[in-house]
Amino acid sequence: MTRWLRRPVVWITISVALLVLVAWRSRAWELADRLGAADPRAILLAVALNLVIVVAWAARSSDLLAGAGHAVPIGPLIPMTAFANTINNVTPGSVGELVRLYLLRAHHGVDYTTGAAVVVVERLVAIALLGASALVLWGAWSVGAWPPLNVAALLVVALVPTLVYRIGLRPTALLRFVPLGRVVGGDRWAAAGRSLQRIDATVASLLIEPRRALAFAGWTTVVFASYTGQLLLVAAAIGRTIDPAAAWGALGIGIVAGVLSLLPFGLGSTDLVVVALLGVAGVPAAEAAAITFGYRVVSTLPLGLAGVGSYAYLSASLPHGHASEAADAARAALGDRG
Repeated sequence: MTRWLRRPVVWITISVALLVLVAWRSRAWELADRLGAADPRAILLAVALNLVIVVAWAARSSDLLAGAGHAVPIGPLIPMTAFANTINNVTPGSVGELVRLYLLRAHHGVDYTTGAAVVVVERLVAIALLGASALVLWGAWSVGAWPPLNVAALLVVALVPTLVYRIGLRPTALLRFVPLGRVVGGDRWAAAGRSLQRIDATVASLLIEPRRALAFAGWTTVVFASYTGQLLLVAAAIGRTIDPAAAWGALGIGIVAGVLSLLPFGLGSTDLVVVALLGVAGVPAAEAAAITFGYRVVSTLPLGLAGVGSYAYLSASLPHGHASEAADAARAALGDRG
């Protein structure tokens, strides 16, 4: 596998295909028509926020890996997280994370159990925090809550994962009630159960520690705040002001809807929800659609280009090895050894 991916004819072809997918979905050529005489300074600042996002992704991943016993610097993780998020956006079900597990193993020697635990936290816990914070801020905006109360509520949301694990509500504890052994076979289900327990134990070790959980929530907040900032800047570019709490709430709820759809880029589900909620927040329908489209372009296209470039770099620089190394690692993660 490693030798195959390192061939230029392979990674260049895949890079071009990814680039076409990103360009097709962003429809950047429609930006001028949709936004009209928008302020280019605000648009450029929104694009620049993508640098904050990719660094925050990598810093968050680096901190989690360190907590699991693998010290990987932020720098090398920037292309890896950028690539994974691009693949997540152009394929259903976030399959980019499966590729990231292999790349973490190939580039940094991170075992699949640890990599899977980090991915679980980054994907599932992060989306839970986004959904909860979006509901809190949307509700707070709806009732005109005092801003310090919003901050206090968000701090509580940040600590919920730690509290859940500290009181023993472990996700794998529920798996024994799922009768999949009859479908996949008792031995296979038992082996998978042991693997899931090891992954869950690593997740628990990361979330039980308040400092680690708060650091994760902090970096995640930087990512979500940057997304919201991009939406607000696009709105400002066409002369529309949106309450930050309403913008965070609308965008967060829309992103969660897109993730739950399991479709590439949400295939419109995110956009429809964001446009509808911006309308509730008082933005005229035409402007809400233009703002949402503009956000898609300033966020999706630059991050997609970063992901394509990252894929080309990571594939071309894979260490020499053999596919059996990855297979052995997979068996070690999913086999019987505890």
